[in-house]
Amino acid sequence: MNLSIPVYGDPLVDQLIADYFDENEASRVCAEQHLMDHACMVIDHITLRCADIASRVTPFLTRGYLDRGEVVEYPTQGWWARIYRKERYPALFIDQAYTGSEGEKSIIPHWVAKFGDQCLHHIAVRVDDIEQWKKKLEKLGTEFSGEVIGHLGTRLRQIFTASEVRDGEPYSVLELIERNGYDGFYPEQADSLMQSSTKIKS
Repeated sequence: MNLSIPVYGDPLVDQLIADYFDENEASRVCAEQHLMDHACMVIDHITLRCADIASRVTPFLTRGYLDRGEVVEYPTQGWWARIYRKERYPALFIDQAYTGSEGEKSIIPHWVAKFGDQCLHHIAVRVDDIEQWKKKLEKLGTEFSGEVIGHLGTRLRQIFTASEVRDGEPYSVLELIERNGYDGFYPEQADSLMQSSTKIKS
């Protein structure tokens, strides 16, 4: 089956997304379901992990991504993130551990040391009904790391799949995201993301 994976026209972004779909089974199952439903897949954001956001974002800034000052902080997990925007493209979410002792609790440095900073940790696919999509994908064998985060009707609801495994360690996840008139990010969701990074598929 030919998957209808979104293409944006920038070789860097398109290659990152294509590589991610090649390596993440849950994302391919989701794409197949969109195709079967005759629905257009919408990628809400793409996520990179790195050691230094300021250095990693440079090639994206030269391609038109803009820094609007969107920063989210996750001090209890030892990491933070910055979001970059480009019209008609998925938001770019880049995270790193805090420097010094603050970042010692973060799992990001180990992940970056293992897999590098040139691949996506996850993409988020926007859906209208997150519970319905969870049921659809579970029927097709996709495992999730937990329950939906965010109450029905709230501005941002998310769920993450159990992690794909590479070389015996958690590698990438798929996020389903339901937005209700809100296009930002806020830190109440951090625990679920970190859990999804450590729970692997059975």
